[in-house]
Amino acid sequence: MFVGVESFNRSTLLAARKGQNRPEVYRDIVRLCREHGISSHFSNIIGFPQDTERDVHEHLEALRELGPMWASFYILCPIPGTEQYDDFMAAGLISEKNLDRFDTTCLTWRHPHLSREQLAGLLFRCYRKFYSSGHAVRNLMHLGWLRSGVLAESAGITAMSLFNRYCAWRRTHPMSGGVMPVRRDRVDDFFALRKDAFGIELVPLPRSLKLSAADSLLNRVIHPHERASLPRETDPSLHH
Repeated sequence: MFVGVESFNRSTLLAARKGQNRPEVYRDIVRLCREHGISSHFSNIIGFPQDTERDVHEHLEALRELGPMWASFYILCPIPGTEQYDDFMAAGLISEKNLDRFDTTCLTWRHPHLSREQLAGLLFRCYRKFYSSGHAVRNLMHLGWLRSGVLAESAGITAMSLFNRYCAWRRTHPMSGGVMPVRRDRVDDFFALRKDAFGIELVPLPRSLKLSAADSLLNRVIHPHERASLPRETDPSLHH
């Protein structure tokens, strides 16, 4: 079960318009998954505008205490096409011009409390600390040792924990490559080619397309007294 936890701070979630996230039920999710033999994977975002280094450490410790089987970590990235991206662009906060960097593994905007180097260090610290030897042992203890396939599953758990720690040691995101990635070129290698062919070095950062009237309507918060007057097909409560 993949859960987009993002943050344990309710005010942070509300500011990010993720009111559907309920930190108070995360413990029950982990417990129920364990009871029914389901793997739980909690996805986390660090580097919200309100975050300090201490906040990230506290989030990590809370996550470790909950003890989901797996976790992944990403740095807050305003993705082109989202409302957050538009807000950050309007405020002049976007500092990265290379769209290749908008992959949630590095800081692409001016954070009020944390530098790019600090957030990168925190990202890899989260992976190292979460995937500790104690975490691997706890996962193994929750396996039903009498059922079939348990040896292969225990080997997979151990390998995954080691792989995540290895990536953190190499300072590469676990989802950015394998054990021995091959680097054949760098972005700098293409500047001259782009300049000759297109007259640019990097594509300008895009502007978001305007939503259609129907999509704009779906994104609105509809009050109960308004819903009765909406056509059924445009009622946001009917779309999941």
